[in-house]
Amino acid sequence: MIRYKEKAKDCQLLVRVKLPFGKAVNGNELNLFAQKCIRGFLKPKLIKNNTIEYTGPIAVSLFERLEKPISKYDFFFLIEQIIDATQKLQRNAFPWNKVVWDLRHAYINETTKEVQLLYLPLEEISGSADISGFIENIIYSAKPVDERDTGFVSRFVYFFKGLLHYDPAKIEAYIAHEDRSIVNTIKRHTTGGSGFMTDKRKDYYDHYEQRNNNDEATGLLPQSDEEDTALLQEDNEATGLLIDEGDEATGLLNDNEATGLLDDDEATGLLVEEQIHYPTLYRILTNERICVNKPVFRLGKERSYVDYFVTNNNAVSRGHADIITRGNRYFVRDLNSKNKTYINGQAIPPQCECELLDGSRLTLGNEEFIFNI
Repeated sequence: MIRYKEKAKDCQLLVRVKLPFGKAVNGNELNLFAQKCIRGFLKPKLIKNNTIEYTGPIAVSLFERLEKPISKYDFFFLIEQIIDATQKLQRNAFPWNKVVWDLRHAYINETTKEVQLLYLPLEEISGSADISGFIENIIYSAKPVDERDTGFVSRFVYFFKGLLHYDPAKIEAYIAHEDRSIVNTIKRHTTGGSGFMTDKRKDYYDHYEQRNNNDEATGLLPQSDEEDTALLQEDNEATGLLIDEGDEATGLLNDNEATGLLDDDEATGLLVEEQIHYPTLYRILTNERICVNKPVFRLGKERSYVDYFVTNNNAVSRGHADIITRGNRYFVRDLNSKNKTYINGQAIPPQCECELLDGSRLTLGNEEFIFNI
């Protein structure tokens, strides 16, 4: 079992990865990867035969970040960085299945919003890369800032579920359709241009302090709609940015097949709310019937943090559990609650998705609900 240990030191994130017996590091691949400075990845350094140390700017795990509400812009900015990272790996002939596709071991700087992944240059690694599963975990963990605007998550869910396999070009085209400035912003930065691909603190501070004090340099992470619009008004610059990334990138925005996904009658029909049948929860204590009308529907006692506020019950945690919709199936995930979550009287493990069937009895602590499809 691979072991991970994260700590903050001198305004940097240090991640030590200790490999189990029988796992060997490919030293040449590690050195090549470190020299490439691929944006979106922490910088690796071999400190022992079985231990790799990664460095980058201070950050939190994506799992921790997604516990907080996220805006539409930040949601697609996050997804686009994942897409861009896989495209860069592909262009540099690094396999996708050596990336740690786990929300607990993928990181984001909450100030710059830059995503940082781990690449494990092992001699041998089995299995394929579950990038689709990783993106699905982001989708189903996302809680929109504005509760009135959850449509962008729902639309992306239906689009993403329609893909036969992980297709970065089509996903990027979808994001460009939602907000082209996001794709332009990511593509404008050259490999190694970000301050986090350095092990020198001075370089890191110089990079970010300069960007924070320079209106033009803050283009990496626009702080307002006006800056986003400015990016799009500079036609020559925007076009040049995409051309710098190659024909494949410019083709994304003109690909009839890709853009056709958004005009397909069947796909758009899914977005009409009246045509969607939502499951319900029946709260036994109060005789309430709750409509589970979001891809990820959170239950708990913190009014500002959940989709259904469980009143008058201290046995329920602030963010107790999520009900997750995947097509025509439904699951519940316990969020490390103090008093556990139960299905038909059986406690479920925290952070594991367990299926709910029609008529299932769902219990949060000692608060009982009946789930109906």
